[in-house]
Amino acid sequence: MTEQTINILLVDDDELVLKALSRSLSRLYEHAVIVSLQHSEEFERCLHEQGEPDIIFCEVQLGAVSGLDVLSRAKVLCPCAIRCLLSGDLQEEYRFQVNDTIHFHLVKPFTHTHLQQVITNTLILKSLPLSQLTRVKLGQIAGLPCLTASISGLMEALQHGSPDINELVELLNHDPALVGKLLQIANSAFMGYQTHTADVKEAIVRIGLVALKALVTCYEMSQLFINRLKQAQIEALIDEALEKALMVKSLTRYLKQSSDKQQNAFACCLLSAVGVLTKECVLPRHASNSVSSYALAAYLLALWGFDESLVRAQLVNDLPPEPYVSLTLLHAISEQVTQKKAFDLTPELYSRLQVCAQYDAVKAWYQEREHKVE
Repeated sequence: MTEQTINILLVDDDELVLKALSRSLSRLYEHAVIVSLQHSEEFERCLHEQGEPDIIFCEVQLGAVSGLDVLSRAKVLCPCAIRCLLSGDLQEEYRFQVNDTIHFHLVKPFTHTHLQQVITNTLILKSLPLSQLTRVKLGQIAGLPCLTASISGLMEALQHGSPDINELVELLNHDPALVGKLLQIANSAFMGYQTHTADVKEAIVRIGLVALKALVTCYEMSQLFINRLKQAQIEALIDEALEKALMVKSLTRYLKQSSDKQQNAFACCLLSAVGVLTKECVLPRHASNSVSSYALAAYLLALWGFDESLVRAQLVNDLPPEPYVSLTLLHAISEQVTQKKAFDLTPELYSRLQVCAQYDAVKAWYQEREHKVE
């Protein structure tokens, strides 16, 4: 991933800011090709001469011109670019974050961590096996959810590398509905535990922090879309993803995958609800087939800073060629089994499992699972 070139366009009427930002970005990523533009009226000419950038950093106020207007033009002229608005006003954070013209709002003085996040997320997006047409459509969709605009204290705590479990318990206890869903998952037979628990802390330990973050993400998504879809419909869509997640948990446990792999597979399947909910709530009915829910999920999760493996694994229609059981393959198997309610795999899935020498094991898992259900 570090070998990819990133083309960055900086737009600011302050020459000193341009130099400082260019220097910082060059230090953060040596393969960055940076173009600075001091006069916003030359924006379109710059695109014509330099080509489409991967990232645009644009100051909010460029003399008499609004940076939002520049990025609105960018959404049309170079929709694949990640659009970042720079400002010094923290009070405008919410308004900018819910504005679907931009992907990131960076408040001055921004840190290297903020800049690195934009670079990392862009690299993940560039690495995804998405067609140019799909990228254009994703970049131009209006009304995509912005998770950071309404981020809760719970999600903020989960963003830390090693969150305090007791703090998570306290935050979770403020939301009985979320606690109920957590306990439902922790006590599912697919999780493999013999005893029932009503303890929130133990439930967190059972499902793991990666899976908990996925659950909280889906829950916060449901809050964002509460005015666009009936609560029962939202819950039904999330429950479908949860069924798939519990299915893959059972499969990975049977295949004796590592604990981390089991957690990631569960989280990956549950996070597929992000794409399904977004497609249902954002895309017009006549355009609902223009972008798949898989591409939507991968795009949004990359922008929100999720791990690359979880992002890539959303694209179940484009299985990676690795000769081992990847997260994408596990997701695809779980989706097929859940949707068809039978062990009826596609020829491609059958072929991939044969290459991995896991077809017989997966079939045995399904037969054993069906026997237990009976």
